[in-house]
Amino acid sequence: MLRSRLQRTDQRTSKMLVNILASFLIKGWSVVVQLLLVPLTLACLNPYEYGIWMTLSTVLIWIDSFDVGLGNGLRNKLAEFVARDEWDKARQAVSTTFFTLVLIMVPAIFILLAAEHYADLYGLLGVSPELSPHLPLIVQLSTGLVCLTFVFKFVGNVFLGLQLPAVNNALIVGGQTLSLIAIAIARLCSDEVSFLLIAVLFTAAPLVVYLLVYPVTFLKLYPRLLPSVKCYSRTMLGGIFSLGFKFFFLQTAGIVLFASSNLFISRILGPEHVSPYQIAYRYFYLSMGLFTIVIAPMWSAITDAYAKGELVWIGSCLRKGLYAWAATTLVIVVMAAVADWVYPIWTLGKVDISPSMTVLMAVYMSLIMFSLLYAHILYGIGCILLQTLVTVVEAVVFVPLAIGGLKGMGPEGIVAALIIVNLICAVTNYLQVNKLLKGRAKGIWTK
Repeated sequence: MLRSRLQRTDQRTSKMLVNILASFLIKGWSVVVQLLLVPLTLACLNPYEYGIWMTLSTVLIWIDSFDVGLGNGLRNKLAEFVARDEWDKARQAVSTTFFTLVLIMVPAIFILLAAEHYADLYGLLGVSPELSPHLPLIVQLSTGLVCLTFVFKFVGNVFLGLQLPAVNNALIVGGQTLSLIAIAIARLCSDEVSFLLIAVLFTAAPLVVYLLVYPVTFLKLYPRLLPSVKCYSRTMLGGIFSLGFKFFFLQTAGIVLFASSNLFISRILGPEHVSPYQIAYRYFYLSMGLFTIVIAPMWSAITDAYAKGELVWIGSCLRKGLYAWAATTLVIVVMAAVADWVYPIWTLGKVDISPSMTVLMAVYMSLIMFSLLYAHILYGIGCILLQTLVTVVEAVVFVPLAIGGLKGMGPEGIVAALIIVNLICAVTNYLQVNKLLKGRAKGIWTK
């Protein structure tokens, strides 16, 4: 029946459906891994150390995202070239992106390590030296491993550009699975697993996966895309960078919104207060994993459709995405209803989460998914200037709201601040997509 269904659809839709089905299996395993990682990590670390690790992870996300938008620029350009069967240009795009990332990271890693050596990391993260004496070493080792991963994870963007998001998901889940196995082995071998070892295992696992997949990708599967210095093109860099730089500003503003919360909580309330926020976030983020199964294949497929002027197909994609959002929101409601029974089991009774945190996080996650659905259509089309400007405004407004919310409401205050600022982008994304699909977009709505 599935084969018959796929045969009645166009090639692009068939490819997207296959990726969605494959992603369901991959994301299903990812959910299992995420569920197991939290109690396993809490079995190795106390809530204070766990809060430090979540805060440190925020800083590492900043480093991991500092590719000035090249990864997303490559994703869109590669999809365009493959749609037009221009494989020489596709290889130029892959080669140019890879070697530019190397040129960015080589000096950056030395600058970051030097800055961390002389910086007051305890003051920056709001951590007591007595409770975490090896923090500087943990930060520097984690930074070095993340910087190396920064370069090789572009393999995932290649698969995204080839409209194979399921493979990219598999790479990410592979790193998580390797972390889970390594930490489980360490816990079985010793009753006391150091914070330093946990940090190294978490940051080294993704790098190992990408290093293993790199030769398979470019020597066996897609030799036509093998990066080569001879294929490096300044002209191509300009094309990738012009689009990618817009994504970079969008990513930077997004980081302030999504990844700085842990840092604010740690500095204002203390690392131990990061744990309730992060546990609630990770719990409801499981629903986001289900939702992204549907919308992740849309990005590059929409790039392909928009290049061919097929706006009706894009509209059909949007309707299916809205059905997926409504279904996932129902899942979130059920998750919120049973959260008080799940939390104690999941966290081994070590972390208490208030009912208000649960409700606010549920609302926030549903809102983010709605906004993300429309954002993915805009990403595929390449119209992200308005979204970037709105997100920058949101980031500026978020900082005082977050600080005031934390002081007035505790960790729940920062979730309330996130809901308020993200509502703006959800509305503008909705309006822009509808204007574009109806042919009514003008001026900044078309950029």
